[in-house]
Amino acid sequence: MIFSSPLKRAYSSIEPLARKKQKAIICSKNLIERGFGVVEGLEMGNIKSAKAYEQKLILRQTAEKNYRPDGGESLWDVNIRVKEFLGFLSTIHIKGIVVCMTHGGVLDILHRIIMNEPLSSERKWAIPNGAFFLLERCKSEFKIIKWAETSHLDSSGMLDEY
Repeated sequence: MIFSSPLKRAYSSIEPLARKKQKAIICSKNLIERGFGVVEGLEMGNIKSAKAYEQKLILRQTAEKNYRPDGGESLWDVNIRVKEFLGFLSTIHIKGIVVCMTHGGVLDILHRIIMNEPLSSERKWAIPNGAFFLLERCKSEFKIIKWAETSHLDSSGMLDEY
């Protein structure tokens, strides 16, 4: 089974694998990246508008688990979505491997749920782009087997031929 966030960057990343394995992609809104609403796409260092102070304040507050920027989601909202998805995976009978293509914010919450880390704690684990994360399901519990594996991205043995 292959699940994906319906957002284009996730869906288009998983399409080649789905074609190769001849599997359908099941989109789940529970795998969508956290919505930041009025500060979507902004970074602290890049805010230069007249609303700079207000936007920086909103960005700082997004780290608080219950703070929901206008038009966005709180960490708690994302936590609920990820728990719903894990609950769904716990109820279906799966033979073999399940692949899920998602985003960093979802992976952060996933780690917090599995490791019982509070939403308010500082993140101490990496979530690099292009990494894979291997989980194992034992009954209704999940455990982390590999986290932030990037060895497949090492190009030292690759030839760039034209």
